Amino acid sequence: MIKKSNPLQSLSTEIMKLYILKEVLFDYTPGMCLIAAENMNQCRELFVEEFGKYHAEEFNNAKVTIIESVGLDEAGIVEYVYGGG
Repeated sequence: MIKKSNPLQSLSTEIMKLYILKEVLFDYTPGMCLIAAENMNQCRELFVEEFGKYHAEEFNNAKVTIIESVGLDEAGIVEYVYGGG
């Protein structure tokens, strides 16, 4: 049996990573966001697209942990929580 591959998947050259962003989404205290992306640029684009330019500067100052080869196939926001006050 021949398994057909998705032609769009073969265009991607990078392995999906999980970006753990701490000290973002402030509301008196910091929140956290998990994003699946191929690279930091894609991660930033997804973050700004979801949360707007209001939180974009927080991305630049975030404490970031990267986990490689997480077994996710699609880029996107995995989970997030705003800080609370």
